[in-house]
Amino acid sequence: MASIGFTTGSLYRSNFSFDEIIKLYDLSGADAIELSFATPSQFFEYELSEQSINNIKKFKSISIHAPWKEVRYSADSVTKNIIEKLKSFCDKFSVEGIVLHPDTIDDFGILVDSGLPFLLENMDKRKTFGTHPDHFRELKRKYNFGFVLDIEHAYEHDSSMQLAKELIDVMGDRLKHMHVSGSSDSEIHVLTYCATNREAITKILELNVSVPKILEGILLTDVDNSIIKELAYVKKYEKK
Repeated sequence: MASIGFTTGSLYRSNFSFDEIIKLYDLSGADAIELSFATPSQFFEYELSEQSINNIKKFKSISIHAPWKEVRYSADSVTKNIIEKLKSFCDKFSVEGIVLHPDTIDDFGILVDSGLPFLLENMDKRKTFGTHPDHFRELKRKYNFGFVLDIEHAYEHDSSMQLAKELIDVMGDRLKHMHVSGSSDSEIHVLTYCATNREAITKILELNVSVPKILEGILLTDVDNSIIKELAYVKKYEKK
């Protein structure tokens, strides 16, 4: 069965510290985790504690979501410093993938040269690049990056989920992770089990694509029970 677990970003509205979030997920029964950093400053300011390193190592699948706000990936000092810190994380534990938004990348070459396991994610309806299968066809032809399918992002462009299926086909064996969440009338990235578009999201879960599933629904209230319910909902679509 593919690994399933939460992104630390699911608790970005909470009062939990980053280390407390990691500990909570360690105790939840999840076997995947994604360490998410929205901005370069958030990434540079965070220092891994020894306890968090030990907790992270317990997960079967570990990924990092590199900054996607206030950054353009190019041959500049910020990008170089992000890459160096990502490498330091990879030295501490086994990282399967580092997620990037393709619309934030000006210089793909510097990412290729880093040797890091970058994964490019399909984008939401606010973006123009990284949204269509042809974009990923071209990226696949030019580079050796892996990919992440964000199911909710695909839904925003096509509620029939045909686009999501086309993206899966194009990404092929380069598809390494899925980001799983739904939406409500007022929010995007809500917990799948209680999403208004749950039926559409579930169509993709039912395909049982055997890659780690990172749960991105925002955890707002009754956090412990919400974690249990979301893990259980997604797990039931995974083959043993």
